[in-house]
Amino acid sequence: MAKDYYKVLGIPRNATKEDVKKAYRTLAHKFHPDKAGGDETRFKEINEAYQVLSDDKKRGQYDRFGQVFEGGAGGHQGGFEWPGGTRFDMSGDGAGGFGDFDFADIFEDFFGGSMAREGRKKSQDRRGKDVQIEMNIPFAESILGGKREIELTKIARCPRCEGSGGEPKTGFITCPTCQGRGNVQRTQRTFLGSFAQVSVCVECIGSGKRPEKPCVECRGRGVASRQERLEIFIPKGVREGEVLKISGKGEASLTGGPPGDLYIQLHVMPHDIFRRQGDDIVMVLPIKLSQALLGDTIEVKTLDGVLRMKIPEGTQASDLLKVRGKGVYTSSGYSRGDLLVEIKIEIPKKLSKKIKELVAVLREEGM
Repeated sequence: MAKDYYKVLGIPRNATKEDVKKAYRTLAHKFHPDKAGGDETRFKEINEAYQVLSDDKKRGQYDRFGQVFEGGAGGHQGGFEWPGGTRFDMSGDGAGGFGDFDFADIFEDFFGGSMAREGRKKSQDRRGKDVQIEMNIPFAESILGGKREIELTKIARCPRCEGSGGEPKTGFITCPTCQGRGNVQRTQRTFLGSFAQVSVCVECIGSGKRPEKPCVECRGRGVASRQERLEIFIPKGVREGEVLKISGKGEASLTGGPPGDLYIQLHVMPHDIFRRQGDDIVMVLPIKLSQALLGDTIEVKTLDGVLRMKIPEGTQASDLLKVRGKGVYTSSGYSRGDLLVEIKIEIPKKLSKKIKELVAVLREEGM
């Protein structure tokens, strides 16, 4: 019968790691074979239970399978015993009758993805690697959007063999290393017994076959390092540090799966005149004292071109004049924030005699 490790240690299933450790120390001290009244068989069972229940990952998988796991400690053959008495040997000597049962699935569930399923099972579905780059864009382009060409050096599908790895018009042979299985197996002995560890065949990368005549350009890999030019569209209103994702433009898969994606992190270069403030654009506009006092209509260069702007009479320094709908495009791509024009009144450092006389008159008028 399969062992219940919780019963072996005499603890409930919700016991903490500290409870597990405490129970182990007590029982190991009591049944240690070097002590009078010790029990070597019982001691090995206690140690076996502790090795599983003290490890979070192994304990979780043990809990998942319930009482169908039997650790192969002490030299006897370990295995899984399903309800009904069907037993699957894991000793690696071929003694168990597996039939059509794929115990590689259990290996993966119990020990992680580096086991059996890493082999042949859908190895071709593995995506290529993602590519990450950074790009500097002008301030105006971050507001109004645009497009540009970039050149990437990346792993791409070989143009000669179109990713097959073989010379054109040649076939494939069964991989001699894995005999067409797509994976290789080796036996590993652990405290739980002997396990057949399965890993991807490095010769065929899990496909189970190899080119009859390897491609002379990619040497049978199906991929090669290439330079590729791409046209990139910059959306309107992107922010500093924003990342663009371009699906399918990463590196090619080594196993014939879909390519990875391209991620572009944008860095907005500062502008001499404009700066962003949320969905608004702020600029400083120098005007003359006379324009501030008497008002005026002037031409202002903006990101959208030249605009005519009215300066009201009595405009003060640092006043903000708002031009609606000339700011940053919102996420919808249609509505926009505003252009905020901060007024800066320029005071001349040198005054002519006539200007001084006029200013003196203004002072007498209380200005």
